[in-house]
Amino acid sequence: MKRIIAFVIAACMSVSLVACGGNNQQGTTSDVQTSGNVKSELVIGSTSDLNADMMTGWTNLSPNKQIKSLINEDGASTVVFTKDGTFEVNPSVTEKLEIIETEDGTKTFKITLVDGLKWSDGSPITAKDYVFATLLSSSPEFGALDADNFTGQDYVGFEEFNEGKTKTFKGVNLIDEKTFSLTAKADKFPFYYEITLASVTPYPMSVIAPEVEITDDGNGATLSDNFTTELLQKTINDPKTGYRYNPQVTSGPYKFVSFDISSNQAILEINENFCGTYDGVKPSIQKLIFKKVTDATQMDELKAGSVGLISGVSGGTAINAGLDIVDQGAAAYTSYPRAGYGKIIFACNHGPTQFEAVRQAIAYCLDRDEFAKEYSGGFAKVVDGYYGLSQWEYRDNKDAIADKLTHYTLNLEKAEELLVNDGWTLNKDGKEFVKGTDDVRYKKVDGKLMPLVIEWANTPNNPVSDLISRKLPESMAKVGMKLNATTVEFGVLIQNLQQTGGEQKYHMFNLATGFATQSAVWYYYNKDLKTYGGAYNQAFISDEQLHNISQEMRAVPAGDNAAWSAKWMELQERWNQLVPELPLYSDEYHEFFTPHLKNYTPDGLWSVEKAIVYASIGE
Repeated sequence: MKRIIAFVIAACMSVSLVACGGNNQQGTTSDVQTSGNVKSELVIGSTSDLNADMMTGWTNLSPNKQIKSLINEDGASTVVFTKDGTFEVNPSVTEKLEIIETEDGTKTFKITLVDGLKWSDGSPITAKDYVFATLLSSSPEFGALDADNFTGQDYVGFEEFNEGKTKTFKGVNLIDEKTFSLTAKADKFPFYYEITLASVTPYPMSVIAPEVEITDDGNGATLSDNFTTELLQKTINDPKTGYRYNPQVTSGPYKFVSFDISSNQAILEINENFCGTYDGVKPSIQKLIFKKVTDATQMDELKAGSVGLISGVSGGTAINAGLDIVDQGAAAYTSYPRAGYGKIIFACNHGPTQFEAVRQAIAYCLDRDEFAKEYSGGFAKVVDGYYGLSQWEYRDNKDAIADKLTHYTLNLEKAEELLVNDGWTLNKDGKEFVKGTDDVRYKKVDGKLMPLVIEWANTPNNPVSDLISRKLPESMAKVGMKLNATTVEFGVLIQNLQQTGGEQKYHMFNLATGFATQSAVWYYYNKDLKTYGGAYNQAFISDEQLHNISQEMRAVPAGDNAAWSAKWMELQERWNQLVPELPLYSDEYHEFFTPHLKNYTPDGLWSVEKAIVYASIGE
């Protein structure tokens, strides 16, 4: 017997609603105004590197993530994240969503599209493009490009399709030009984020897989035999024309124009065929330019007008410099608690940091409160778990966090006690470690002496790295640990952090975390390191209890916020004990921008790529 729940969704609004009033920005002095209309461009500066990846599946550097959202991910998606912090069916795309439950426990999400959806080149977006997107990003052919190909893992028949045993994906159905369906496995329910199982962002099949056909006899969507890795190497991976680097046909509020690797600069322009946001808004800023800036010069560029927006500014030096420009009337700003934190992340699968006691001891070698104050100039707080200050779960559990989580701070006596109890009691000759005589502690691991030497990878021109270098090595040396620092470029650091094969070199990295709107902890702390290690479980931590709690969080029924919050707190307690990461600060983020930018209202979860669509350039 089936139970059908139907949601009838309003069609995409035909009138473009342009946001006005508030904070908007003009990126350069080249903005021209005529007859009350503004020909506008905005230069967005970021201290993070950009790279050439403009398609989901590979690296996710911060500005690239923003660009991918603007050109595709926040385009014709069937489900969206709203300003209210919830996932909702997108009425600009989805005319109707039917959820069909069956006796075997599976659920089918049947989606009917609105009429008139178009790609940026004016060609129609059809149900086939949505089905193709799911097949593509679940296929072994896509995986052969070293891409993440687990998009469809929640749907029936994924394993057979993903492993190349069949070209048919049983749980994905193409019904007609406007309609398709996705059938999720029975063991995926209940699921707290259930509505996201109906979320698909289309890819242009005619561009990525020309001449490939999708057929469906009712038993699943099937790709024709000419869908091959060799084809995708040409259409996706070609460094000049491939969709990964040059996505010319997209569905988002902006379309991709160019990326210049030499200047580290990407250019986007308005997509005139964008169907509108979930609440009917279309962008008004004609051109967005994403540009790499440095900590040392970013505020000078803002003041000079060569940059119109600098988002996510942290650290007391940068914030105070920005506030000085605001006081001079040359900029405006907004601030909000960050949904994330700066951190040290440990490799929990090799070397000394595979041991919980070592990670805890390092945590006791640093005064994190003083560190946060010195780095942020007072614009940050220290957190003790996997959370940011803007998250509702934090606000819901604030008192319990203060009572139950260990606040690691400078305590060398405690650090030494942990190391001794964990067996780090020998010197390099295998004899008893003598404090004041021996420098580095050793421990017998698998019959061999392991030195308590921590290899740390950091990035150049990084004030957090500089502060760690000044504060941590001396404290660690006092308890018999040695910290070896190696400075590498950011891309090299990420490669080493995510390395799953060969000899892993580093035990510790300093980075930052921004929490996703759907924080998939069941991936991030999954003990199956072969599948999830590196890309998702970046700490490579394999802990049965942490794994089980994260899986239980996934299984919280949709809408049961109280149960989710309780499980979230359980996760924080176990995480706090294991210390796979050591949070250093959770900032009050500041965004500085030209006074010409109006109605720009970001917050911890409504980030620049979403807020900028509602903004405009004014007087």
